[in-house]
Amino acid sequence: RSSDLITVQQATFARVDGEMEIPAAVPAGAVSGRNGPLGGIEVGLAARISTPPPGLKRFFETYPFVCLEQKTSVAIGLRDAERWRQVVEAMPTYLDANGLARYFPSDERGNAGSPALTAYLLDASHAAGFEIPPELAQRMERGLTAFAEGRIKPEHWSPQSDLVVRKLAAIEALTRRGQKPLSALSSLEVEPLRLPTSALIDWYLIAKRVSNLPQRAEKLAAAERELRNRLSYVGGRLVFTSERSDYWWWLMVSGDANAFRLIEAMLDNPDWKDDLPRLVQGAMERQVRGRWLTTTANAWARVTLDRFASAFERDPVDGKTLATLAKASGEIDWSQATGEVRAPITLPWPTPLGKDDALSIMHQGNGKPWATIQVLAAIPDGPARAMGYRISRQV
Repeated sequence: RSSDLITVQQATFARVDGEMEIPAAVPAGAVSGRNGPLGGIEVGLAARISTPPPGLKRFFETYPFVCLEQKTSVAIGLRDAERWRQVVEAMPTYLDANGLARYFPSDERGNAGSPALTAYLLDASHAAGFEIPPELAQRMERGLTAFAEGRIKPEHWSPQSDLVVRKLAAIEALTRRGQKPLSALSSLEVEPLRLPTSALIDWYLIAKRVSNLPQRAEKLAAAERELRNRLSYVGGRLVFTSERSDYWWWLMVSGDANAFRLIEAMLDNPDWKDDLPRLVQGAMERQVRGRWLTTTANAWARVTLDRFASAFERDPVDGKTLATLAKASGEIDWSQATGEVRAPITLPWPTPLGKDDALSIMHQGNGKPWATIQVLAAIPDGPARAMGYRISRQV
């Protein structure tokens, strides 16, 4: 019967540092079988959550297109020094008279340098640790500064007004490389609530890096608060509440790229330390066929996952991890299998479940594995149930 189907009723995600205990209870109204309530608790364990999916490498290795952004993203995504050398070698032919990068090396009308592309090249390469020769980087930085200050106005098409968004992207790239363009910032009217998420991340990073920005503390707090307000999870998948209006494709912006750029922005923020693993897990859930949708999103994914692993997953996981619920138990021996993820441990509901019973997970060995814990039960069909909050409407 459909009412007997076992489904996930609750889920959580945590890192196992020694031993942890979580109170356990059979969901109200759960259907019982011959041996007690159907379902149980499933514990999935992973040594790392930042391992790039195999589809990411395959996506870049077989990617057929060759504009400057695409060649740059492929080199970064594959961590390929030779490909990057080729990009840098050809880069002078892509810069216009103002030092802004073009998608193709042509002086034809309609192929003006793009501040958005220039900002991406400076930003992503610096985050990935790929060097642009100083003379080229300085030309590009001067072009971005002139654009941000309004001294040049490159030809640009867009379906909506985007000047503030493009200027924030340019200024953010400049601040990543150590500049503090206060004159460009002074001419901008920034309203965090009205910014697309990509620009809100840029604005947060600018306020974070420019220590002498007027009213910096208030602006930084407002940007961070609004970023938190936009976070949501659907079945573990990270989404933004503003996502429908965040896809500014003509500026190479998408929800996938925003997810990884947000994580990269918060890696050294202690207030977000406990949120980062769930953000990474949620961003990984955004994959489609083992990778993300755009070249820029995949490049940011690679950069961010590498940096997260360096900060949080330096120690390899070995030894054993034991999960117990009442008399039921399961064990993972990390030396007995290959790969970063192990088959989940399923612990059936005990009969009866004592009021003091709890799920216990203990790791004995090096490293700190990640645990995805799901409560499984069969709940009969019936009226809607409140799962945390209720909304009522009167007209």
